[in-house]
This record gives sequence, C-alpha cells and structure tokens, in this order.
Amino acid sequence: MTATAPAPVYPSLEGSEDPFPFLNHLREHQPVYQIPDRPNIYLLTRYDDVKRALSEWSTFSNTEARSGLSGIWFGGGPEDATMINELDPPLHRPQRVLAQAPIAPGRLRSYVTLITELVDGLIDRFIDDGSTEFVSAFAHQLPLKLTMQLLGIPESDMDWIITWTSFESSGLSWMPDEFREGQKVHAQKMLSYLSDMLLERLENPGDDVISFVVQEQVGREGEFKMPQARAISAMLLAGGVITTAHFMASALLLLLQHRDQMAKVRADTSLIPRMLEECLRLQGPVLWQPRRMAVEIELHGITIPKGSHVLLMQAAANRDPAKFAEPDRFHVDRPDVMDHLGFGFGEHFCLGAPLARLESRIAFERLFARLADIRLIEPQRIEHIRSPQFRGVRSLNIEFDAAAQD
Repeated sequence: MTATAPAPVYPSLEGSEDPFPFLNHLREHQPVYQIPDRPNIYLLTRYDDVKRALSEWSTFSNTEARSGLSGIWFGGGPEDATMINELDPPLHRPQRVLAQAPIAPGRLRSYVTLITELVDGLIDRFIDDGSTEFVSAFAHQLPLKLTMQLLGIPESDMDWIITWTSFESSGLSWMPDEFREGQKVHAQKMLSYLSDMLLERLENPGDDVISFVVQEQVGREGEFKMPQARAISAMLLAGGVITTAHFMASALLLLLQHRDQMAKVRADTSLIPRMLEECLRLQGPVLWQPRRMAVEIELHGITIPKGSHVLLMQAAANRDPAKFAEPDRFHVDRPDVMDHLGFGFGEHFCLGAPLARLESRIAFERLFARLADIRLIEPQRIEHIRSPQFRGVRSLNIEFDAAAQD
C-alpha cells in the first residue's frame, strides 16, 4: 500500500472485514484524515490524539456527536436527551452517577452467582455434543440473558430486544437506507417500551435494575423524570449486549489462532483478566467514537473546523507502535495493556465496563474449567459482521472435549 493510494475508504461496509491496513496507513501518513465524500467528517488515528480527544470534552464535544451522524435523536434537546453519551458536563455527570448505581462494586458482587449459573446453563446445552457454533450458542446468549434478567425483561420479548441491542447509532449513516429506516422504527418502539416499563416500576417496584434506577432517581432528585430514567435504561439495555457478545467471540478466536497464548492462560487462569484486556486492545468491539468540534483547532497541520465531526479511531490508536511495542502481536501478559482505549477514556469511559469485565472473566473461567482442548473446526471461513462501527465475528464453529472434572 502506497502513501498516495490507500484503499478502501473507511468507515465503509466494504472495509469492515479488515479495516486495519487502511487505519495503519492513515496513522502513519495522514493522522488527521478528511473523508473524501464527507467533507465535514475527520478521522484521528494516533494514540496520543485519540486519548486527548476523549479527555477534552470542551473541545471534542459529545453534544449532537452521534445524532448529527445518524439522523436519529431520541429527545427534544440536550437537557431532555435520552442517550447519556450525547451529554457533556455538567449535564452528563448527574445522569452518569445514577446510571452507575446498578453496577457499583457491591451490586456487581451480587451478580456473580447469577452469571455463573447462566454460563454453566449455556455450556450444559452443547457440552455433550462435542461441538457448537460459539457466537449464537454462547457469546450472544450470555449478555442478552444476563441483561434481560437484571432489568426484569420477560423472555417473551427476547426476539425484538435482540434487534434493538444491535442498534448502530452513530454508524447508521453508513448503512443502507432500508436498514436505517428499520432502525428508526425500532428506536421509537424501544422508547415506548421503556416508558411503559418505567411507569409500571414506579407504581410497582420489584427486585430488578429498572426498579432500582427509578428508586435511585426519586431518592436523589425528589421526583421521577422520565427522560433521564429512560436514558439510563436505554444505555443499560443496549450498551452491554452486542458489544460484550462481539468481545467474547473475538477473544476466543484470538486464543484459538494463537495456541501458545491459549496454553499460557489455561496454565495460569489468573491471566484471564489481562488476556481479556489484550483482546480489547487488539480486536475491540467498537472501532471508533464520534465527537463534534466545539471550537476550531489545528492538528498535524490540518484545520478541523468548529461544528465538524471527528471519529476517534480507537482501533487504530490501540495498534499505535508509538505506544505499544509489537502492536499487532497478541500477548496475553502485555505489561502496559491497561493503557488501551477499548473502553474509551475520561468522562465517557464505558459505563458497562465493570459488568463486561466480570461476565467475560467468569465466562472464560468456566469455559476453561469445563471444556478441554477447544479447537476450530476446519475448514471454515472466518467473517466479520458488516458494520462501519462495530467489530465481531459472524460465527465461530468449535469442537472440544469435556473436561475430566466436569
């Protein structure tokens, strides 16, 4: 690939299978890249630039950063926004505090038994077969079932909840027209569904996260506010399902493609948390985060105008050789792996990160305990989902032996 003719253009569905060669090219040659057919959108690809932009919300604003790209706006304005990640301080902080309450350390510890039971229940379904399609049988099922149980959503609603949790949001403008229109319909349906659920929990609170959100809001603010409660509920529902599913499937694929690293983690399962962070660095489920320029700046000799959109390419930053040695290498005990930007950074550090880390850690602990000699079924073609913003494998056919102690 030459310095003058990179291909394909990204973000695009055409580049979704393997965006990394193009992102590597941009990081080296065009660290501030203006998308040719979208003159108001720029890509940042270097680690220091992306981290700075994630930190400086007064310059790289979240307000209208996503709705300005997708054309979907869930509320009337910044004070009434139903998506927390569209808010800057000081409006952002009170909602984030409320949203964090259901996943505070004390409550997280109370989820360990439930997560373990869900993981073992899913493994029980396929362990006697000696093989399974891991994405549909496990990776998608675990975060979906956990989220629905925590929020008190009935199993009968699972089918269309699956559609909602694959919502593209800020990547929507790169999707086909038919997909965009369908997502708008699902967005409105979800708003109505969450509104009804919140009102029901206000009148009849139960032992679930939605009830907890309502009670926390009323306790902190003295009254129930639908837009804020709906914002938190939407984030908890949509934010922790599809990305966690992609993350777990990508993690297993990396281990299967690097048998020496798999053996290292199996021999010392205390490495599982660090292994998962390395997977986030190398194959994170979110490729970029959008921001809107609150002021005009110059960066690397390029003027980025006020009001333009900037895509912060976490996937490129996490492979920056100026930050990570041998950045394309999968290294389960990489010493500086916690510096990755897979969960973001700063005010909008991923809200669901603690829960994603917990359920993924338990998942791999139980998979390693119950399945021996996990291996890819060959031949099979590994393909990734067609998405401009998310990254995950479509399917992953594996075979294994039941562990002796199971």
